[in-house]
Amino acid sequence: MTLLAYQLSIADITAHLVAVELHFTPQNKEALTLSLPSWIPGSYMVRDFAKHLHSVEAFDDAGNLSLIQLDKQSWQLSHNQQQLTVRYKVYAFDLSVRGCYLDDQLAILNPAALCLEVKGMEAVPVTLNVLAPEFLDWQVATGLTRSSTTPPLQCGLYQADNYQQLIDTPLMLGKLDIAEFDVCGIPHYLVLAGHEQVDLERFKTELQRICLQQQQVFGSLPTDLKQYWFLCWVTDSGYGGLEHHNSTLLLLTHQDLPNAQRPDESTADYQNLLGLCSHEYFHTWWVKRAKPAQFLPYRLSTEQYTSQLWLYEGFTSYYDDLALVRCGLLTQEQYFAALEKTINRVQLSPSEQVQSVADSSFNAWTKYYKQDENAVNAVVSYYTKGSLIALCLDALLRSKGFTLDSLMQLAWKTYGEPASGSSEQQFIQLCSDYAGKDIALELYRWVNGKSALPLAELLPHLGLNTALRQQDHNKDLSGSKAPAYPVRSFGAAFSVSTDGLKITNVPVGSVAYKAGVMAQDQLIAINAVKATEQNFWRQLNQSQIGSVLTLHVFRKQRLVQLSMPVELAPATLTYLELVDQDKATAWLGKTQE
Repeated sequence: MTLLAYQLSIADITAHLVAVELHFTPQNKEALTLSLPSWIPGSYMVRDFAKHLHSVEAFDDAGNLSLIQLDKQSWQLSHNQQQLTVRYKVYAFDLSVRGCYLDDQLAILNPAALCLEVKGMEAVPVTLNVLAPEFLDWQVATGLTRSSTTPPLQCGLYQADNYQQLIDTPLMLGKLDIAEFDVCGIPHYLVLAGHEQVDLERFKTELQRICLQQQQVFGSLPTDLKQYWFLCWVTDSGYGGLEHHNSTLLLLTHQDLPNAQRPDESTADYQNLLGLCSHEYFHTWWVKRAKPAQFLPYRLSTEQYTSQLWLYEGFTSYYDDLALVRCGLLTQEQYFAALEKTINRVQLSPSEQVQSVADSSFNAWTKYYKQDENAVNAVVSYYTKGSLIALCLDALLRSKGFTLDSLMQLAWKTYGEPASGSSEQQFIQLCSDYAGKDIALELYRWVNGKSALPLAELLPHLGLNTALRQQDHNKDLSGSKAPAYPVRSFGAAFSVSTDGLKITNVPVGSVAYKAGVMAQDQLIAINAVKATEQNFWRQLNQSQIGSVLTLHVFRKQRLVQLSMPVELAPATLTYLELVDQDKATAWLGKTQE
């Protein structure tokens, strides 16, 4: 039987090197092309994984073979149609969910960043032999199919149907804590590595509630889902997740986990972690199976463009926290506070008037994933505004006797099983077929427009009104409590250091912008007083409206003096008021006390 046989071993922990071997027999005498993906599905930025490969060589029984590098990630291999071996090493020290990482505590192995593809053999069955590290009693957790000869959670032989399945299934090696739970008859596994103390039983129980809630949105689990793995990599810093076909790899910190000594405590960090788990699990349906047509198939050597990330990432972002409140892990008030933050992150940014979510989706490769100090003026998040589009669509649908849940089930049946791709036009047409042309036309305008969403008009259908107040400071994004005193406007964001206040971004049209403040300026004094965070806000908010403040900044080692008029900050921060509990309950489910 023709197959690709990969072997992974730990070559050097101190140098963070993983050794890879690939064994296979070519199907014909033509020269072969070997290549490594340049990006990983779900993270839309070219990563150039091949930069971490070295010592690449190939040989057969007769000796070394000619291996010529064609570009940054591809090699041409000449051969005699005998069984071949390709060997190389991979530097694994990427503290993220996208690549590979190795130290003396654990190994995180993403085959997309490890395993060379053989062009023309993408559909061939794959085996992956994971060799046990010497002197280390490490376990293995992965969504790959375990060979009958390999004990559970042990190094040994694993299998994939093809190369795409292989590179969509990460592995975690180390001393692992594992809890198993059931969702609709399918085993699910919660795996933690690198942690200290955790209430594993609570985490498992609450994660099960989330999974059950998410499957209710679609009506059932995917029929091809036989197991699911939550692979949790606990670190001192870092946060994020990446979805896979039957697993997710999550990066989190110790403080994100539930404390076994405080069983009734639900911190904001833990709620964020549950929201992350909810988000990635929703992708099991919505991205991993139903997905943009442009991703069928994935072509990982270069960018693949789609204008639909607002639909697949944005709608997922809507449902992640919604699942938490529906299954009782967030109170209604906590959910509204989180929703206020999302609304204000979008509405307080000038970029909403510059870029549509369709454009943001298409240009994710160079704009959203490569943000700089001007992003506040130019880049709309298809995650956050996409989630608000889902919110508005849900409200509009409910006003006409429909629901977004029912539309999602219809979309799943249309694009999910069997897994197929959709276009933006097809989804909008599906919306039209389900609820009418008027609603579909509104959705089209929201997706392709560059203006604020009609939240004030639509949220009453969910039992909510919107109101405005002054923003107390840049991190003030939720709550109805107005500042204790009239706030003066500044607008620019800054970080605090011993040298002063480092300006990180300047929204166009803000008071700081009109005064000539620039990103990267080091603000050192305000009205001849040293600029500390406390002094800055005190000086600003105690100044008379219409007066002028003198700012001194260092700009590329030059001392620059600026004049900034004092203006009253407008009431731009949105907060939510519950006005109809029955409508809110119909939307969110039974309220939790």
